[in-house]
Amino acid sequence: MIEKQPTGLAQELDALTDAPAAHRGPRCSVGALLEAADADVAASLRAVLDTTSVSATAIAETLSRYGDPVTAYTVNRHRRRGKPNGCRCER
Repeated sequence: MIEKQPTGLAQELDALTDAPAAHRGPRCSVGALLEAADADVAASLRAVLDTTSVSATAIAETLSRYGDPVTAYTVNRHRRRGKPNGCRCER
């Protein structure tokens, strides 16, 4: 146990609480694509992501034909954004 509290300890602990959380792992490739795409493509991609009748595999294959490879797993994870098992993109 600490017998004497070091000066500034409370301030440093408060600073840790207020600091933004460090994110681990690579950025979501679907989120990155949405940011880089022009407005029409981004709107179309958002619409198809919200259409549950379109499979993640179909979306991933289409996106991969026009750029870097995207997996169905990544598309599904992006669809779950905001949930504990989703990507960290905002909902």
